[in-house]
Amino acid sequence: MARKKRQAEKRRRGFALSQSILDRLESEQYIPTYDEVKSLYGPVKTLGAPKEAVMAMDSSLSSSGAYTLIQHAWEHGQGYALGPSFMGYAALSSLTQNGLIRACIETVANDMTREWIEIKAVDTDGQGDGTDDNKAIEDALIDLKVKDIFNKAAEYDGYFGGCMIFIDTGATDNQLLTPLDVSEKSGELKSFRRFVLVEPINIFPGRYESTDPLSSQYFNPDTWWILGKEVHVSRLIRICGKEVPVLLKPSYNFMGMPQAQLLYDYVIHFQDSRAAVSRLLEKFSLTVMKTDMEDILTNPHSTKSLDGRLAYMARHRSNDGVLAIDKEMEDIVKLETPLSGVTDIVRQTLEFIVAINRTPAVKLLGVSPSGFNATGESDIKNYNDHVKSQQEKVLRAGLQKALDIIQVVKLGRLDKSVKFNFVDLNEDDAKSTAETQKIKTDRDVSLVDAGVISEKEARRRLSVDPDSDYFSIDVDEVPEANHGQEEIENGAIYTPQRGTGEGILSPDAGANSGNGGFG
Repeated sequence: MARKKRQAEKRRRGFALSQSILDRLESEQYIPTYDEVKSLYGPVKTLGAPKEAVMAMDSSLSSSGAYTLIQHAWEHGQGYALGPSFMGYAALSSLTQNGLIRACIETVANDMTREWIEIKAVDTDGQGDGTDDNKAIEDALIDLKVKDIFNKAAEYDGYFGGCMIFIDTGATDNQLLTPLDVSEKSGELKSFRRFVLVEPINIFPGRYESTDPLSSQYFNPDTWWILGKEVHVSRLIRICGKEVPVLLKPSYNFMGMPQAQLLYDYVIHFQDSRAAVSRLLEKFSLTVMKTDMEDILTNPHSTKSLDGRLAYMARHRSNDGVLAIDKEMEDIVKLETPLSGVTDIVRQTLEFIVAINRTPAVKLLGVSPSGFNATGESDIKNYNDHVKSQQEKVLRAGLQKALDIIQVVKLGRLDKSVKFNFVDLNEDDAKSTAETQKIKTDRDVSLVDAGVISEKEARRRLSVDPDSDYFSIDVDEVPEANHGQEEIENGAIYTPQRGTGEGILSPDAGANSGNGGFG
């Protein structure tokens, strides 16, 4: 009895998994160590800071608990949901050579600065529009190549997630650590030289707070390292559009998410699909010649004649070609791989790129690909609205700081009321704005004539309307009314005359008034 039981146990095999399945399960459940988390999400490698500054930052992150929080997410099975880590500036620099990624980023960056800006300055010369100040500021913008610098900064924001613009006043060494006073009292700005664009590979964050979320310096550096030189943040203009959460800031060099990194996965899928289609086109059609293969396979020297026939057929195959075969023993068959659906797959992968970049296909590619929905005015308007939002988000603060500096340098004073607007990309919107202004003007005239509002109140409305050509005019300087000596009536010029000791009379008042009227 015991022998039978042992035999039954021997025959009964336990449940087993193959080694490949075990390896896959282990890899899916793998939790990185603390050091591996630091390697993935630690301070980014740049040329900006000395080794001691990088070690100090790493220690600061460790004490703040950033690494343990990320490891905790892995322990709860959320590791793969964290997404990819920062690619690094070397990889991102390589992506600038990809034609599709470059087209995506440069298209938006160029449109962000294409129509440029319009200065809104207060009146300083009595002409009502600040003409002198506007001209001086606009000339300085051209001389300092501010448009080109901010266009390149918008590109760097797309490629690398951000950049810095250095305000060069000739300061060196320890002077770079002192705050830059941007006011009319600043003596340093008198020696202002230029704006310098700095790639993020040369930048590394300096001093910041990592333990007190209520501090204004919490993950917000007040100094930056630029290739070994520590510079106060007031001497820099930071350009960054896609900010990342606090835990990811060290990985992204305290900049933002690069648009190139977001596009990379979709571009790779499109390129793989395009390459697969190219390979398919090379072999989607196959010509088969049926013949008696028995003698050929049994005789080692008989393949020579067959090879010659096949080579001749492949070389001279054309619409005008003629091929002679044995009608009993041979036949020609053409096999083709169906291509239906291939175009839709490739087109869909391209549509993903267009969608992620928020750019109409005709704008990005220059032509509307076959099968894409036609790009209408509404699509272009939506894209222009996106560009305007990017102008405000990425460029507004930096341009205003540059404008303040130019005021101090060129005008010798800083007027906070001097602002700027981005010129609208929608021509129809500009026309609509003009029509709206005319409607407002007609309304003001009606209200003034009816005595509902005064002329001064109408002027005040014009002075605070940013879309008005009379924005910021002096409300109190009302132009004198034109009480001219000539009036036009019934197509004839009438010169008012006074009777002796009387006021001005109307043309038909003299005959009936008896008060010094006209004879």
